[in-house]
Amino acid sequence: MTRMRSIMITAGFGVLVTLCACGNGPPAGQATGAGPVVGIAGQNLGPAGASVSAASSLQFAPGNITVTTGEVLKWTVAQDSVPHNVTFDSNGTLTSPATLGPGQTWEVKFTVPGTYSYRCSIHAGMNGQVTVTPGSAPAAPSATAGATPSAAATPTPSP
Repeated sequence: MTRMRSIMITAGFGVLVTLCACGNGPPAGQATGAGPVVGIAGQNLGPAGASVSAASSLQFAPGNITVTTGEVLKWTVAQDSVPHNVTFDSNGTLTSPATLGPGQTWEVKFTVPGTYSYRCSIHAGMNGQVTVTPGSAPAAPSATAGATPSAAATPTPSP
């Protein structure tokens, strides 16, 4: 009887722990270790404004690169290389899939200025750094050709 009671208490404790843990994962839309949202990542984000090669020499070239906010940075694994990846430890949402094979690419469009370190988690010592500077401000909307600016209308109180 004592053995059965021990089994029931252990099972009950396991159910309690499981129920308490439900819903305690990372916030929706944020991967574990993701950090703040500083850009978007994926493939086909637009024309690349800058490029980095993951080479067979187990180095990123260039190792340090500067881009502006809104510019697409594209990593390409060299055709004669082994698989690599692009891992942002402080911003997991920017990290590439586990492996990128020769010729495959990964893109990031940064939206927040700053300095972001990355690495290939497959090859120790294969590190790089991206410095993101503010992009140029968008042009102000222009007035319609031939239109004359007018004073803002003043609301008239109704009786």
